[in-house]
Amino acid sequence: MDQFYGAVIACGRTPPFKPQVRVSAGPSVPHYDHEQAAVVLCPWEFLSPAQKAGMEASAKAGTLGLSPTDQYGEIFNELLVPHELAHWLQMVAFKPIDRWTAEYEANRIMVAYWREHPAPAPAASSEDRFINFSAHGPGLTSPVPAEFEDRPETYFNVNSDALEQNPRGYAWYQKMMVRRACAERPRPTFSSLVESIWPSA
Repeated sequence: MDQFYGAVIACGRTPPFKPQVRVSAGPSVPHYDHEQAAVVLCPWEFLSPAQKAGMEASAKAGTLGLSPTDQYGEIFNELLVPHELAHWLQMVAFKPIDRWTAEYEANRIMVAYWREHPAPAPAASSEDRFINFSAHGPGLTSPVPAEFEDRPETYFNVNSDALEQNPRGYAWYQKMMVRRACAERPRPTFSSLVESIWPSA
């Protein structure tokens, strides 16, 4: 949290407040809550049986050999925290964007941040962590109808509320976005992405 905030300051931006990390007191999903000015994380014990089953599938498909509990911690309590902080950045920048742009932009920020600020050893490399996150087994199929195959962004914008109620479909989208962000060439820098979200005066 402090390192991400410092990275934003280093880009020449002066946010109106510094976000905090809070732990939910009940069932939730990790998210950025602008009213609380915080990234809200959810402990494993509060996950629903369906969510835990999803993490079991994620760990099985993953490439780091983690248990479901450790896979959850690796992804939601560590790797994706910069993703949620990107939503904080979007809010303080008052940038009007659609849902696809908000999510894809957050994934681009997450990828660039970890590439420039990798976790210390013995953690896996950032690239290996991205691969672990975006891997999925045969049961995670695309929620995109055939008529939208070449326009997944459009389908996401029109159906984002329904997709959020479909964890497997939403996970498919997030994994696809991370793979796409990782494949961008030339690789965008963290500072260039901050500039695109919050242009300098």
